[in-house]
Amino acid sequence: MTQASAQTTSQQPSPTYAIKPNYGPVGSSFTASWSNAPCRDIRILWDGAQIAEMVAISGSVPATVPSNATVGSHTVEFSCSGKTSFGKAAFRVTAPPTTSRPPVTTTTNPPVVTTNPPVVTTTSRPRPTTTTTRPTTTTTTPVTTTTETTPSTTDVPTTTPVITDVPEPKRDLKLDREAIQPGDSLEATGRGCDPNHTVLLTSGGEKVGATVADGQGEFRTKVQFSKIVPGRHLIAAECGILLTGAVDQLVTSSMGGSSSTLVILVFFVLAGSALIRFT
Repeated sequence: MTQASAQTTSQQPSPTYAIKPNYGPVGSSFTASWSNAPCRDIRILWDGAQIAEMVAISGSVPATVPSNATVGSHTVEFSCSGKTSFGKAAFRVTAPPTTSRPPVTTTTNPPVVTTNPPVVTTTSRPRPTTTTTRPTTTTTTPVTTTTETTPSTTDVPTTTPVITDVPEPKRDLKLDREAIQPGDSLEATGRGCDPNHTVLLTSGGEKVGATVADGQGEFRTKVQFSKIVPGRHLIAAECGILLTGAVDQLVTSSMGGSSSTLVILVFFVLAGSALIRFT
């Protein structure tokens, strides 16, 4: 009897493959995995260009989306030595995320206010003057008459100027003197006027000077008072703006000499008395 033997042929399972995730932007990573590959030299291709490799019938390998990949669908291929393909998967390249910058906030510092301290002007009044007069001494003898006379002397003025109360000027009108006496000259200068504007100077409602400002709004002119009144006088210059200044007017007088006429008269009276006595 002939016995037949049965032969059993085992069939190799079909290969499987996958990529995870299957989408992402340029430069992102994904994992390519497979099992039951028909070879051991596994290479992963991106649109035909190799991006990863591994020697294993079953396994997985990380891969990165190439930097030159464009947005859209691309092919990831599982290959034996880069020649025979046993699987292909699709990977979708997405646009990179948009980063919004926060708005720029500009902070404005509050303005700095500087307050200048008030200007205090102190006016010194002249001190009063005391006049001292020495008495005259006369000495008489029976024969010889000797008369000693000390002349009267006045050392200081007998008139004290009176300072009148006037509004305190801004002193933006510059005067070359703070005080004047009869016959003294006085000059005033100013700036800030309207260019080529007529400048009228007044004091106590009376005109004391006039000129015309130059192209830069500056002027210089003489000030002449029609009468001298002791005291302080406010001078105002009108030239589109108002400039003010002040000046003191001083009037002084002095007296001196000797009483020579009186001494001569007393000498003759005493000489006559002595002549009558001896006769």
